[in-house]
Amino acid sequence: MNFPSTNWKQLGEATLNGDSRGRRALEAMCEAYRAPVIGFLRMRGYGADLAEDLAQQLYLELLEKQSWRRADRAKGRFRTFLLGILMNVLSSERQRAGAEKRGSGVAPLSLDELESSGHEVSAGEENWQFDRQWALGLVAGALSGTEASIRDAGRDREWPVLVRFLPGSGAPPTYEEAMAELEMTLPAVKSAVNRVRQKFREELRRAVSATVSAPHEIDEELAYLRDVLTKVI
Repeated sequence: MNFPSTNWKQLGEATLNGDSRGRRALEAMCEAYRAPVIGFLRMRGYGADLAEDLAQQLYLELLEKQSWRRADRAKGRFRTFLLGILMNVLSSERQRAGAEKRGSGVAPLSLDELESSGHEVSAGEENWQFDRQWALGLVAGALSGTEASIRDAGRDREWPVLVRFLPGSGAPPTYEEAMAELEMTLPAVKSAVNRVRQKFREELRRAVSATVSAPHEIDEELAYLRDVLTKVI
């Protein structure tokens, strides 16, 4: 597998190559992390509209104020850096909303919702919440890539059954049930299931590889991903 450009490499290129190329790289990263950011904010109790506004604030912080220049991959994963920027955004927004509510202006975001959302959560739980959303996003992306591959191969009819054998799809059917639904022999069903599982693993590994600094970290991240998705706080 070719090792793709990682988030840290993109940040390095953004630093070296000026605003135009750097901004394109950062915009791509912001889009990739949009779902985890929104999911994290919703878990903490923010409404859909406010979560969107706060995510936009985060991206403005990264793109306009160039907060990404402070990133240091020696200090941890890119998502950890991103979470730190997001928590600063939430803190700043609460302060700004409170100040404008006390003054004559109109608060840019809902102060009541900012104050009532779960900002009492511990740092450890904050990290877990964000990492869980990150992990769910990676799994969703891997499922999407696997589905595209199956459909491109002309096996559209098989996907609704085969997807149920993949993580995050609930209890899988029995092979006998799959045989009946797909009108296939047992060896053919087993081959199709093995094929779709292998493709899913490849897609997930490719997605994880873009979030680490070097190829040897991929297996560590995959193990952490499994831990995050099974851990309950």
